[in-house]
Order: sequence, then structure tokens, then C-alpha cells
Amino acid sequence: MILCKKGIFSLTCFFLAFFQVKAQNLAAVPYSCCTTGDAAVDIKHCGDDRLFVLDRSGIIQIVDADGSMRPTPFLDITSKIYQGNDEETLVGMAFSPDYKTNGKFYVYYVGDISGPTSIVEEYKVSGADSNIADLSSALTILTQPQPFEFHKGGNMMFGKDGYLYINFGDGGSPGDSAGNAQNKTTLLGKILRIDVSNSSVAQPYSIPSSNPFYNDNTGIRKEIWAIGLRNPWRASVDMLTGDRWFTDVGQNGVEEVNFEPANSSGGKNYGWNIMEGNLCFNPPAGCNTTGLTLPFYSYPHPQGNAIMGGYVSRSAQSKSLFGTYIFADFIAGWVDGIRQSGGANTETIHLITSAQAAVGHPLDFGEDRYGDLYILFLTHKTVYKLVDTSHWRRPKAYFTPVDQGGGSFLFRGLEGRNLTYQWLRNNVVIAGAVSPDYTTSATGTYALVVTNTLNFRDTSDAFSLGALPLNLISFTAQKISSGKIELHWKTDTEKNISGFSILRRQNNEATFSNIGFVKSKSASGNSNREIDYTFTDSLALTNSKLFYRLKIQNTDGSYAYSDIRIITRGGNANSFTFLPNPAKGQVQIFLDNFSQPQIMMMYDNTGRKIKEQLLSQQNTTIELPGLRGVYIVQLSNKDGGNIIRKKLVIR
Repeated sequence: MILCKKGIFSLTCFFLAFFQVKAQNLAAVPYSCCTTGDAAVDIKHCGDDRLFVLDRSGIIQIVDADGSMRPTPFLDITSKIYQGNDEETLVGMAFSPDYKTNGKFYVYYVGDISGPTSIVEEYKVSGADSNIADLSSALTILTQPQPFEFHKGGNMMFGKDGYLYINFGDGGSPGDSAGNAQNKTTLLGKILRIDVSNSSVAQPYSIPSSNPFYNDNTGIRKEIWAIGLRNPWRASVDMLTGDRWFTDVGQNGVEEVNFEPANSSGGKNYGWNIMEGNLCFNPPAGCNTTGLTLPFYSYPHPQGNAIMGGYVSRSAQSKSLFGTYIFADFIAGWVDGIRQSGGANTETIHLITSAQAAVGHPLDFGEDRYGDLYILFLTHKTVYKLVDTSHWRRPKAYFTPVDQGGGSFLFRGLEGRNLTYQWLRNNVVIAGAVSPDYTTSATGTYALVVTNTLNFRDTSDAFSLGALPLNLISFTAQKISSGKIELHWKTDTEKNISGFSILRRQNNEATFSNIGFVKSKSASGNSNREIDYTFTDSLALTNSKLFYRLKIQNTDGSYAYSDIRIITRGGNANSFTFLPNPAKGQVQIFLDNFSQPQIMMMYDNTGRKIKEQLLSQQNTTIELPGLRGVYIVQLSNKDGGNIIRKKLVIR
């Protein structure tokens, strides 16, 4: 945490007492002061409005909903801490998913058991005071002797599966000369996955039978979920999807971000010390990469020197940041963001906060129950909140439909502070439905409108209650030969679907015409697998502008419409259209003749690239936070070929 690069970090610095930066549309604003020790290293929440701030000295403090920090510690285990170097401290914490009922939480620290030892302990909250832990409830879950000074890892988190994931570093020998990260008989250099739901003195934890090495009886530690890590200091779970993200601090050349989807079966080898990031390390060239999982994202030194993860922003306060994994570099000082779709990196947002703007060294991030993010800096005693400060910032309207049985649904809206909510049914306001959640059994198409204090609003995707809609994964239209247009779409979770009517509008036609029908391929109209469909239109006037949409037919006679797909005159590859132009805050980009992912780049009037994004669908919304003026938008194939440019005006 606060050391030299041989550990996680390493340098001597001077810091200002107040920190506020702005770059693009993200600012770090003081939220709570002041922590007790010399270095706060982690922030967690337990499901309510409080934040729990860990100091490496062994103290955990509570920040209340109003930002005030309680003077009495929630937990004080300073007497247990080894207090050697800056990593031999209290480093991690996780609350049980059932904390509201069982009061259990877990800490990771380095103590002294015949030398420095990583210790994971369970505690319970006091039955008399919810702001104080019961010290007498301490239960040792597991221990791991540490052979060297550095690389303790220390992150803990519960996955959506209810299991506890624990990150261990490789132990700290230079270049992992001890070979721990690739040795499956030790916990060092690994991510563990254990079950603590029935913890007891007799059996502190059990090993899930779904762990990747559970059935291996060759001496491999069955707790292991993944191998090949150097120092996975921080990790997080996407609060909406359950996907897991973790960073690994590099040695001499590369920093990396790793990504695991929620449905991963584990067993991945992330490469250390065969590789450092995406480069060979041992040997330095020509290494065997068979069976290794390369980083989701990496960057070289000296662009940065010690990566700090990181959470996916799920705050309802900012549509432009929603879904962005935000991370930082401790030594360089900047904050960056990346996005993913289908496990692929679709956008990199450099310098959300620049190194020049920052005056501190980012050490850790935190998340509250609303998805708002927080950040800690080395030696700062203040907790900072990351805030979208753009004057054009829009909220994010999002809800999850929960089937309660009997035709009743709970629409669980994404909640945020200082936002107002309005539910719609069939595009009509539902009187009194102004809470984030809404329960109904009435058939219709529902959407949620969210408005912020700037009076900007956002409308969620719609959900049809009745004959339930399918999940339309993709829908594209492209010219395949003279006089022919091919439509392709992919679905999953079809429920009560009879088929798809193909609708087309061309020339100056005012309405869509039905030009065909494709029957559902699912058994009895129900399926939980992905299904591909195609339809070829041979009768369209290909010298005209064509509009296509799907009418999704349900077995009870109800229906829903897809978005519209456009083919412009000629259907040339990489032709695209903006809507609107001029734009304000965001713009929709429609790709003509879409057949493969495209790279979109945006340049200002000085020729500086300000945005790059992978377009993997025919219709994509591009967020334009804080931008004004005239810009050039360039579209090309992923290999850089077939370039076309257009002018976009932003007001």
C-alpha cells in the first residue's frame, strides 16, 4: 500500500490538505474527514447508508449518511497487527451477504504467528450497538505464512454466488523466484473461493464442490479459484451483473486489469511469472502462453507503475459513466476507465482525471449501496467522493424486473440521491408511482423516467408485462448483393413467442408494411438458449432509403417492436448517420450495411482525439458529456481500413 514499487508502491511524497480535481466530467470532492490512522486503505458498505473505512493500523471507522465520521471505531485490532512494512497491516474487509440477519463480517490482516502471517478472521456486530463490533466473536477462518515482506494481496469480496473470494499475492520474492504463483500446492499468488456460510470453530469454512480443482487429489489446494497472480491488491464485483474485476500490480514493465464474467467456472491461469501482463517475463522472450489468460486490459511503464482497482460505476447520477470500470495508478496519479461488452474491451476513457490535475496518489476505491464511488489517497485523512460535475450530466434510468409469481412483478429501480422518479405504463404517467420501485400485475409496457436536480431526465428501456418479451441480443440489416437485404437477429430467454413479423418502410411511405414472417425456433415458444434468425428481402428498392423493424408476436396475440434499422441509398460499407445533428449531450449513430464491429474515433478542431469506441451494434448511443463545438467523427474497420469521416456539431 504505501511503499516502494518492490511492494505495491514506493516513494516519498508531499501532499496538499485539500484535494479537488476536474478532468472531463469527473471530480473528487471531499466527503468525510478525518480518519484516525496514517493511511486509510479500503472502503466498504454493509447494505445501508453507512461507509466503513479501514486504516492500515488496524482500525475500522464508520462514516454516517451525512458524511460525518464517528470518533469511536467500529473495530480496533491494532494489537493484532504485525506492523512490519506498509503491507504487513490491516488490508481488507468484506461483509456477509446476509449481514442484516447474521451480523458477520470478515477482515484480512497480517499478524504474527511465528513470523508475519496473513490472517482472515470473522467477527460479528455487537447485539447492543450496530456501530460497534463484538471483539469476543473473533473466529480465525484461515492463515497463510508469509515468506517475504511484500505482495500480500488482501482484497476480499463476496460473489453473487454467496462465496468469499480472497486475493493472495505471490509472497514478495523478486520475480517470484520462489515460483509460488504457478504452484498449486500453495495459496500464494492465487484467488481463493471458500464457503463461510456455516463457519464454526470446528470447521471455519468449507470448499464449494464447484471449485475448479475440487476433484483433484494430487496435492492441489482445493480452495484455489485462479492462479498466476503477482499482487492482486484490489478487486470488485459489478453490483448489477455479478461480473468480477481485479487488478494485478506489475513488476518492471506492465500493469493489468483482469475480468471474469459472473458465470465463470474458474481455474484460469493469469500468467505470472511466465508473463507480466501481456509480455513474456520468464523467459523474457518466446514464453509458452498455452493455457494462460491474458489481461483484459494492460498498460506499460512508465505510463503508470502501480495499478489500483477499481469498481464499475453503477450510479444513477451519471449516464455517461454508467457501466464504466474506473481504476487508477498509484504512482502516476491518473484515473482511467474502460468498458466491456461480451468480455471484450469496447472503450477506453483515458485521463478521466489527469496526473497533472491530481495532487495525491490514489490508493483505493469504494462503493456505497447506491453505486456511487469513493476514493482514498495516500496520507490523506479525507474520504473523497467521485462526482460527475458536467453541467450537462444526465441521470441513468434503469430497473430490474423481478418475477414474484402469479403474474406479479416488482420493478426494482436503480436508486440514487436527489433524484425523482416517475413510472409509465404504455407511455402514460402512472399517478402516484414516484418511488424507485413499483409492483404491478396489470399488463402493459412499463418504463421508468428519472430526473435530476438540473432537470435532465432519462427514460429506461421498456418492459412488457403480459406475454413476456424475449431478450433481443442483436438485430442488424445489411446489403448482401444487388437487390437483396439480409436481416439477422439473435435472441435468448424467449417466452411465449410465436414468431417475428418483418416490417419495412421505403421511399416516401408513411407506414411500415409487413413483408414476411419468421416462426420461432424455440420449443413451444420458450427457450433459455441463444437462437439465430435470418430473413432476406429480395424485393426492396435498393436505391431508396430503407427502414426495417421486427414485430415480435406472442402466443396470446400481444406483440412488441424492435428498434429500427436503416439502409441508406447504395448501402456502402461504413456509411453512417447521426441523429440528431446538431447534438446535445448525446447522439445516436446508425451504421449502414453493418456486418462487422467498427471503430469510431472523434477529433476536435485541433486534430486531438478525444474519444474512441468500438461499435458492435447497428444503432449505438454515444455520450458527449461536456462537449461543445464542431467535431470530426471517423469510422473504420477494426484493422483501420475503409475509413469514412463526417462532421458533428455539438451544442
